[in-house]
Amino acid sequence: MSRIYEELSTTNLPTTTQQHLPATIDDGWDDAAAEMASKVLRGTLLKFADWKWIKGAEATEVEDGTQLVALGTTAAWVKWQGGKPVQYVMRQPGQKLPDREELGDLDEALWELGPDNKPRDPWQSTRFVYLLDPISVEMFTFSTSSAGGRSAVIDLADQIARMRKLGHPNASPIVELGSAPMQTKFGRKSKPVFKIVKWYGGGSEPKEIAPPSLQGETSDEIPF
Repeated sequence: MSRIYEELSTTNLPTTTQQHLPATIDDGWDDAAAEMASKVLRGTLLKFADWKWIKGAEATEVEDGTQLVALGTTAAWVKWQGGKPVQYVMRQPGQKLPDREELGDLDEALWELGPDNKPRDPWQSTRFVYLLDPISVEMFTFSTSSAGGRSAVIDLADQIARMRKLGHPNASPIVELGSAPMQTKFGRKSKPVFKIVKWYGGGSEPKEIAPPSLQGETSDEIPF
């Protein structure tokens, strides 16, 4: 399981080959990986709508129950124009997002029309969650600006924060993608759900750790 947390640039070479290579290989992969880490959207885009998880430009459906490692999150105001994001105002570490009024574009007469044929605010409060497939090591970015989506991200963050306060400061969860009903002013809709199924923590060799309800009865490490 520790391979989940390795850098994507790590290459597993045969032992005989490793003996003839220098300790540090300047093959450019580290620099390429750094380019990915600097982007807001990393890997394949993951979205949720109408009870379905979908990925990529082809909107391929992702099965409920798919398990991914939750690596991190961030938030931003995203400005949309012509159906595309044209500007990001990112949340800075330890700070909250700027107030909407600070962004400008306040004249509703200049806003583009939304799906309901009414002027739509070009700035959307958006959450991003970075996820990793533990088998293929494929990166995903879940992006959401809906109330239900932002709530799902906040709920996940709250669980991670509480686990880390319980003596596991480096704890990271494996989450199962799901959905749940949500009542809105437009009736019964759906919202995404991140169900935590396992916890991992530690340094370079992360190990599975027990959920809080079992930590009094077992050690931190759960054997596979």
